[in-house]
Amino acid sequence: MRIRGINSLLINLPLLGGKSWLIAALLIIMLPYVTHVVEADASLSVTYTVNYINYYTSSGVKSYINYGVNLINENSTALNVIVGFRLPPYSSILYASSGYVLKGDEIYWNITINSFETMSLNVEFQNPLVNNYIMNFKYLINDSTTPSQVINGSSGVKLIMLVNASNALGLPLTYNAYIPLQNGINYYYSTPPTGVAGIGTGNYMYWSGELPNNGSVDLNVTFIVANSGNWSAIDLGSLIFTSSIDLYYYLNYLKLTIGQLNNTLTEFNNIPYVRPISSNATILLNDLYQLSYLLNTTAALYRQSAYYMNSTRVIESLLLLQVYEVDYALRAEYGVLSKLNSTIPMVSYSLKQIMSNLTQLNNEIINLQYQVISDVVYAYGEIEQYNVTLMEIIPILNATNTTLAEYYQYLGYVQDNLTKLYNDVNSLNINGGVKSSILGELSRLIKDVEVMRATVLRLEGYVNGAEMGVLTASRQLSELAYQLNTRGTALVIALTNISNTLVKTNQSVYSLYIALNYLSNTLNSTTSTLNVTLGRLNLALAVPTSLYGNLTNITSGLIQTSSQLQNASARLMSMYFNLTGQYLLFSLAINQSIEYQRANLVNELNTYEAYYGIAKGTYDQYLSSLIINSSSPYVVDIVVEQTSEVNLPIVLNMRYISSVLSNITIINTDNGKGGSMRGISKGTYGLLIIVLALTLGLILNKRKYVINNIINHP
Repeated sequence: MRIRGINSLLINLPLLGGKSWLIAALLIIMLPYVTHVVEADASLSVTYTVNYINYYTSSGVKSYINYGVNLINENSTALNVIVGFRLPPYSSILYASSGYVLKGDEIYWNITINSFETMSLNVEFQNPLVNNYIMNFKYLINDSTTPSQVINGSSGVKLIMLVNASNALGLPLTYNAYIPLQNGINYYYSTPPTGVAGIGTGNYMYWSGELPNNGSVDLNVTFIVANSGNWSAIDLGSLIFTSSIDLYYYLNYLKLTIGQLNNTLTEFNNIPYVRPISSNATILLNDLYQLSYLLNTTAALYRQSAYYMNSTRVIESLLLLQVYEVDYALRAEYGVLSKLNSTIPMVSYSLKQIMSNLTQLNNEIINLQYQVISDVVYAYGEIEQYNVTLMEIIPILNATNTTLAEYYQYLGYVQDNLTKLYNDVNSLNINGGVKSSILGELSRLIKDVEVMRATVLRLEGYVNGAEMGVLTASRQLSELAYQLNTRGTALVIALTNISNTLVKTNQSVYSLYIALNYLSNTLNSTTSTLNVTLGRLNLALAVPTSLYGNLTNITSGLIQTSSQLQNASARLMSMYFNLTGQYLLFSLAINQSIEYQRANLVNELNTYEAYYGIAKGTYDQYLSSLIINSSSPYVVDIVVEQTSEVNLPIVLNMRYISSVLSNITIINTDNGKGGSMRGISKGTYGLLIIVLALTLGLILNKRKYVINNIINHP
């Protein structure tokens, strides 16, 4: 079953740096205090770490590769496992865990892991053909990539270090940089450090961050020697720069993101274009235009008829002819009104349907908003829960560190007592054989205590390193929660914009629906007017005698009807233009909004799928070099790292050493001239021995360790 206690901290965001077995040591220290969440599909946890190591000195670059595997048996019974690595051709092994079997380019171990036991194995080798590092690392010290091992000078010496690291993997990486803090040196930097931590026996400045795809990071540090000490010599230490990525959890993150984007895209694809009322709207607009034209033409005919009746006072036949023409026009209008009476209900039904669809679509968008908010809140809660668990570890690590320090002090006390006892026994006048045997036993005890003190000191460094890793992981989890909340908020804003557009569209459709009701009322009014006019015309046609005496009233009625028809025609034409514009605007707005959001989703989905392809190919490439044969199901977590260590120069005052040697030469020329001079000569020789030992120690024993004296190169 897969443990997600500490390893879950490595998901996509900042990963722990350093050599592979530094991570393994931190995990071993922290595992007893972490509550595990396990996956039911695996009972053997495998963490496979590949670390590319470059050690830069004035004589060149030494490159190493470290393959490491950490196995955790979650079974209630012991497991027999064959695990190992396929090394690249022409590899030369520098170190391997004991018990290995070498067969060609394959190195493997046949091991038994007890129930709930953790086992770590690794091999370190060199290979002249492997150069597929995950970052490009460059540095300059006083404009030189090969700085001198020793720089002549003392207080006031200034060195400038420029570092550039760029992402060469094509996937997001996290980085950590460490520089030891030395007494007597003033530090100036372009980018303030992330923090200062006490690791092992010293304090270190460290920088942490992310190397984005095709991105880089610059680190500029200036060293100014303020005090070189009593011996005019000071060691600047080593710069450690690490970068890493957890491919297993990054792939899981990409799978989850791609799945969520696909679900969102499916929901957007289910949103139709605004087309249901297109055909009916076209019929309605055409009928409105024709009706307006006919009403306007009829109004003109009424005015013309009234003019003829009022000005010529023609005979009854002429009037009847005009009445027949008006009757024909009115019947034509009745045909149009009949057609509209059959079209308007159909369009009204379509409008009600589209209003219902828009309301339902808006409700679905609102539900999608709630779902996004719920998912973000849930993920945020999960991250906070991991963060609380991490913070609970810190007091335990502090207590462990205090216990180790007290134990270290107690062992020093025991060592002092044993040494005193050794001196007391040595001063006794007893049998030589017995005395020699006792002194031998005391000497071995003293050495054992010294070994135990060294072991306790290393454990104290591991605990300090673990505490720094927990704090860093907690900060990284908080950053992840912030990014998750930002992205969720952006998606909710986009959905809110769509919802607002749909509400405005629904309002436009409702306005169109009201306009149709108004048109229906207008048509009813027009129909009533036409009925009155037709009644008058029928009455006129029925009069067998001259209508001259009634011409004035009929003319007045025709002019009034003409004015009403003309006003109705103008209102219908205005309605025609308004409805046409509104329909086009709301259709275009909805379709453009949906297309814009869909295009953004497709673009983001393509980007994440491209990242997934790169990550999956990289994961499979490294997985092919792992050998594992287990009867128990397992999941392989692959962590890829690169560690670059720059051996910084030593500042040494050559004039001081020359002065000491010169004094020794003068004294030697006078050697033997007096007892007091001989005493001075012996003291000076002692001073010379100390100075030479310091110089030789600084040059030959330059520190080669990562942060807390853990990384030691062959």
